[in-house]
Amino acid sequence: MRQARFATFAASAAVVALTVAGCTPNDTVEGDGPVTLETWISQDMETLFPGDAGAYDNISVLDVVYDGLVRYDPETTEPYNYVAESIEPNDDNTVWTIKIKPDLTFQNGEPVDAEAFARSWNYTADGDNGLYSNYFFGIVEGYDEMQPTTDDDGNITAEGAADELSGLKVTDDLTLEVTLASPFAGFATMLGYTGFFPIAQECLDDVEKCAIEPIGNGPFQVTDWQQSQELTVEKWADYPLDETPSYDAIHWTEYAAGETAGWADFKAGDLDLSYPPTAEVESAKNDPELSERYVERPGASLTYLGFSGYTEGPWNDIDFRKAISMAIDREGIISSLGSGQATPADSWVVPGGVPGGEAGTCEWCVYDPEAAKAALEKSGGWPDGEKLQISLGDDDAEVEYFTAIGNSIEEVLGIPYELNIVSSDDYFSTRAAQGFDGMFRNNWFPDYPLNENYLSFYASGEPGAGHWGWYSEDFEAKLDEAAAAPSLDESVALYQEAEGILAEEFPTIPFRWSFSATYYSDRLDNVILNPFSGAPILRKIEVTA
Repeated sequence: MRQARFATFAASAAVVALTVAGCTPNDTVEGDGPVTLETWISQDMETLFPGDAGAYDNISVLDVVYDGLVRYDPETTEPYNYVAESIEPNDDNTVWTIKIKPDLTFQNGEPVDAEAFARSWNYTADGDNGLYSNYFFGIVEGYDEMQPTTDDDGNITAEGAADELSGLKVTDDLTLEVTLASPFAGFATMLGYTGFFPIAQECLDDVEKCAIEPIGNGPFQVTDWQQSQELTVEKWADYPLDETPSYDAIHWTEYAAGETAGWADFKAGDLDLSYPPTAEVESAKNDPELSERYVERPGASLTYLGFSGYTEGPWNDIDFRKAISMAIDREGIISSLGSGQATPADSWVVPGGVPGGEAGTCEWCVYDPEAAKAALEKSGGWPDGEKLQISLGDDDAEVEYFTAIGNSIEEVLGIPYELNIVSSDDYFSTRAAQGFDGMFRNNWFPDYPLNENYLSFYASGEPGAGHWGWYSEDFEAKLDEAAAAPSLDESVALYQEAEGILAEEFPTIPFRWSFSATYYSDRLDNVILNPFSGAPILRKIEVTA
């Protein structure tokens, strides 16, 4: 159904502050001046075009600038209709009829109707445009005809034969009929993701401009974006739906990727939400005043280890992979480096975080040095004089973690290692091109609440494809069976069976689940963390002073 998207983010995914008419949070507020929520984003963004937004930060901004067909309950994670009046499948879940609420408009006055969604989906599904969310539309009939032909280096040699999805029909102003290439009971669950947002015609007339000055349909509209510096949105006065905060504007300051920001300013009274760096976590926990203004929830982001199954090496033996997994002291590493702000992972789907997620599906995700040594011996051992290469991006915190992982493996199994640290851009392209040799870092958090979202990118479609070179005919058949199930509950159960096959064949090693937390000032109330990214849900925050 999809290919993997990976992201890295800190325990506090967003930092938010309150300023009122030029005042700092410590100032006394008088009068009825505009209230601005001050926040920061942890990486430079290149685009706010919904179909091209695959990173945590632009998704967070787009969540208040655009509205999708559905939104997600932060407690249950279940989707509920928002722009959609109804979303109904036929008997075998291949044809979905979407009714859109009447009288909705974009911020430029254009109607948010069936055509607004159709033009957006067709543009993103057109592989010639090269947008991030293109692959989401592989489920819709006619997708393959819209994809270009490429050579071995990925260069386009011929454009796609079609520029519209044959399975996408506008049957009247407010009705969209979607025919899928194969049954999928969970289709409605996907529709809150940014790639499915509507687009104004004015946006498509100048996509480059729209990527910087989006024309949304959400409660806030972009009024200023100085890229790599700051971004401001202001409340849209004509917003007709319910989920809009009481405050008037949001201002983001952009920080360099990986930079920890905000804690010193929070302690000085200049920010209203923040989370401390690792060295200050304990002191914050022991502060009686701060502990009363703290919110946390288990995260949904999985950090795990993959192997280059497309190359020759001991890692192609399942007993070797088991040995590596049982040699990693997850609990000790996370306790020493993460100050408890993560959870050792023993599953491939977040337990309790999405339908079908259960703990304990990974039998070999326990620290057991003796069992690890026995498994290594059974696999034939490690070649003398060789080092195990562990590849990852150039993130300082992750380098610490993976140094500890390498040390744990070397201590238990006697396998020497070396870290291969590459730039983030090179890392993703190298992994996609199957360019690593040995073991490498992966990270994933879900786009929508369904266990399928964690599992389907293991489906390569053919032997040797995918990031790991792993292929299982039984696994792929089970995914197909789950997608074709007559109900979502039956689909979820079958996806659980697919995770069981993944656990049995063990192509990757779960390491840790994220842990989301933030401290907040006494000016804020109703601080709720996103169940997927862990960021404070900006629409939910209430300003009480």
